[in-house]
Amino acid sequence: MAEAQYETRTRTVEETFVVLRLTEDEAEELAGRLLYDAADSDCMQRLLEALRHPVSPAPPADTFEYGGVMYDLSAKYRDTEADVWSFTGRRDPEGIPYVTMYEGSNNTADTIVSVNRGWGPLTKVVDA
Repeated sequence: MAEAQYETRTRTVEETFVVLRLTEDEAEELAGRLLYDAADSDCMQRLLEALRHPVSPAPPADTFEYGGVMYDLSAKYRDTEADVWSFTGRRDPEGIPYVTMYEGSNNTADTIVSVNRGWGPLTKVVDA
């Protein structure tokens, strides 16, 4: 079953994208039909190329939400005492990310939640 979904993203200019979801059979049939029309227009050639070489979507960023704040797990965060915390890449049994003040440590004593409760709020460290 074919589905189309409109997505709007705001940049310097606003663009609207149409995401067309097709089964493999539908994509093959559409590509076959485009072969006859592709020579007539650049747009048809781009459509045919997209069907022949689909691009995988980018993986979602690794994030964790706590207290209404979305934390980027690849970033570092500073607490109210100026200590800098980074994520270890590990999580507790409930899925809460572990954090450490020591680079390369696999600390499993502190989670993003416990650090927020004790020394929060945390602010993202932005390299200047």
